[in-house]
Amino acid sequence: MLSADSFRLIPRLPQELVDHIIDHLYDDFTTLNSCSLVSHAWRPTSLFHIFSKLSLKVTPVISPSELCQRLYRLLSSSPSIRSYIRELDVLEGSQLGTQVAPHVVLAGSQSVIWVANDRWLPRILRKLTHLKRLDFGAQSATIQWSRMQYPAQSAIRQMLSLSSLTYVRLAFWNFTSFWDLSSLISCCKNLQDLTLSNITFGQQSGYPVDLPDTPPVLNDLQEEVSLASEPRRCRPQFLTVEHVNSAPFGDWLLGPESSLDLTSLRELRVALFNDIDFVKRLVARAGSSLEHFHFKMGESDPRPFDLSTNYNLHSMKLTLEDAAVALSWVMALLGSISTTNSLENICLEFYTPLKDMTNGWEALDALFSREEFNGLKQVEIG
Repeated sequence: MLSADSFRLIPRLPQELVDHIIDHLYDDFTTLNSCSLVSHAWRPTSLFHIFSKLSLKVTPVISPSELCQRLYRLLSSSPSIRSYIRELDVLEGSQLGTQVAPHVVLAGSQSVIWVANDRWLPRILRKLTHLKRLDFGAQSATIQWSRMQYPAQSAIRQMLSLSSLTYVRLAFWNFTSFWDLSSLISCCKNLQDLTLSNITFGQQSGYPVDLPDTPPVLNDLQEEVSLASEPRRCRPQFLTVEHVNSAPFGDWLLGPESSLDLTSLRELRVALFNDIDFVKRLVARAGSSLEHFHFKMGESDPRPFDLSTNYNLHSMKLTLEDAAVALSWVMALLGSISTTNSLENICLEFYTPLKDMTNGWEALDALFSREEFNGLKQVEIG
């Protein structure tokens, strides 16, 4: 057995090396838990990997409400843990059917509704003061902002106002109006990456929530996170718009009432948006700041874009599903490239057998030989 003097002779690794070793255990939570109990020096890095990302959703083991209640008590009894939580994933609904934990509310045969009525979730959101990334979505359900209880709305606004929050993804949300979405986004102070996926507008029925007849009176804390008289305009560098098939949405996003300033946009991803004119206007609004453009056009008819102002566009990815117009879309968009652009990388992603497209490859080959593509370094086709 080693004596105390023997332990003193054992060389100590520099803390940077210890932290680096623990970093390699980022997904081994059993070992991380053991590491956190070795010494005070090992604890911060171990706890960071244990708590850096939280996922609140329906599982077969525990109901979301019970999970939120346990988490709230943990954050209350050990406040230091809050600083380790950097990512939050909240998922409404479930595909588990009846195979869910007890005490959850089933809406239909597939959907599980819990976010709007859970009294512990708003309390947790208020305690997450170091959050960097937020993914708030749903599956087999829709999150209706207008039918969400006021404490939850207020907590979400407060969370979005964190200066540390740089990434936000909202998926399968419903807003009564564009103003509701704009006012929510305007809470963000340092938003750099925004994803809006399957967003709808207008009233929807069938959501099992009882609303109060009148809104509650705001206290001092709630007043601090309420909307300012002049909404803040965020300047994201990355924007993704997926499955938002509301034509007025484009007018709002590019209009004066929008809470987004898109003149600093470096990367734009648009998927299955039927209003092609809006996409063209969005690309034009990004102007010279746009470096990467990913477009999944769906079943829309091919048409050229004006890319003359996007002279810093280095990369373009096209995702094509309709074999009948796939190559026509490729020719239309790549034909819009001029000598003012600096395109280096092109990716053509076909969700249809290439053997079904027999015409148009010769024209595409000839297109790549033009002067406008002299700076091309890589072409991926698959």
